[in-house]
Amino acid sequence: MRKTLIVLTLLTLLASCVFAIDLETSITKAKQNNKELLMAMEEIKKADESYKQVRGTAYPQLNLQGAYGLSKTYYPDSAIPAKMNISAGLDDIATDNEEYLAGVLNKIVNSMIPESPAEAGSFALQLKMEQIVYSGGKLGSGIKAGNYYRQIQRLNYKVKEQDVVLKTTELFYQCLLAKKLWDVQEEGLDIAKRHLRRVELFNQEGQVSEFDLLQAKLGVAKLEPQVLKAKNDYDLAVSAFRKQIGEEESDIVPEGEFVLPEKMELSLEEATEQGLKQRNEVELIKLGTQLKELQYKVEKVNFLPNVALSADYSLYTAADEYAIENDDFGHKYGISLGFQIPLFTGLTNTAKRNYAHYDYQKAKLQQRDTEELIALQIKQDYQKYYHAWENHNVQTENIRLAERGLQLAQVRYENQVGIQLEVFDAQLTLQTIKLQYYQSIYEIISADRNFKKSIGITL
Repeated sequence: MRKTLIVLTLLTLLASCVFAIDLETSITKAKQNNKELLMAMEEIKKADESYKQVRGTAYPQLNLQGAYGLSKTYYPDSAIPAKMNISAGLDDIATDNEEYLAGVLNKIVNSMIPESPAEAGSFALQLKMEQIVYSGGKLGSGIKAGNYYRQIQRLNYKVKEQDVVLKTTELFYQCLLAKKLWDVQEEGLDIAKRHLRRVELFNQEGQVSEFDLLQAKLGVAKLEPQVLKAKNDYDLAVSAFRKQIGEEESDIVPEGEFVLPEKMELSLEEATEQGLKQRNEVELIKLGTQLKELQYKVEKVNFLPNVALSADYSLYTAADEYAIENDDFGHKYGISLGFQIPLFTGLTNTAKRNYAHYDYQKAKLQQRDTEELIALQIKQDYQKYYHAWENHNVQTENIRLAERGLQLAQVRYENQVGIQLEVFDAQLTLQTIKLQYYQSIYEIISADRNFKKSIGITL
């Protein structure tokens, strides 16, 4: 019985325990479980197979066809005439040669009269080869387009992967920030409650007024909903984090510390140049433009002929019985060179060429627009990044000043120069600045990740 209770207790503890997870493991789980990323990987596989399919058309196409059949036919009586006997029509003076010729004719004519039921067997086999000889560059362009499409899908996967890493990192640190803010709020509430107990004691001794007591109670009342809100914010942040890594039903919580990244020293011009060279989005839009250019080049030569080579070997037979003998087989060879030239298509080829040209011009405009938007994004992230560092430096100085203010308030109170309320105010001021300090660290981490992504650094 005692062992059973121990086991049940351990199981209860295990069921209620919370599993901590670090940032790297979080990113790994997010990559494994993110639906968009998994779909992007499937698109890569599809693109690879599509490329192989297009490339395969450049090789000879071999096809083997065959058929074997047996038949049994019952003819109607009206379709079967009576047997002919030419010999019966000869006169008595017919010579032997005439008798012989009449017999031969009997056999020939009667062999043409079908028998019912009629049995027949047939067999046919054909090996055919087809090879594109010339397609006006369309085949080579199709293979090149398939390769472009493969590269586009791989870059698209990298873009989505970076988005997943960035979002996971932000949610991870949002949880850490929410936990820090919750802890600071609870610490501030604990300080307010201790101060309230002291004020209540002083009020009973007549050392402070009822107004001071009401102020202390009001201070506690203000902080209690803030603590509840901080806890709720933390729970919401953890829920969003679990959904991001695909562990909604688990008890996983992020665990780590706010570690300031190494500060990058880049000018805006250097950052913009690096971003336009290294961003996957820039390479992606360039490949899209090259693909449109390739399509336009194909349509420009749509008046050229298509030439194809075809060769085949056929083996066939037909027998008037089910059994097929060796001497029933025949065979046939064939080779041909075919071509197709579009002489007049109702100006549809011209329309296709113009459409491809306009599409290519549009792609070039989209490329320039994308590059300009990326340059603007780099500028915004650059400014946010260095502003976050400046704000952090200010908050660091504020922390130092607040800690110094608390020390002075405590010294004044110990020397009976100041009052307890000054110490309480200094403590609450320090707690408020701590909130801003932790927020500034999170802003640096978030700005650092966004800025690195903007200039093409792999996260």
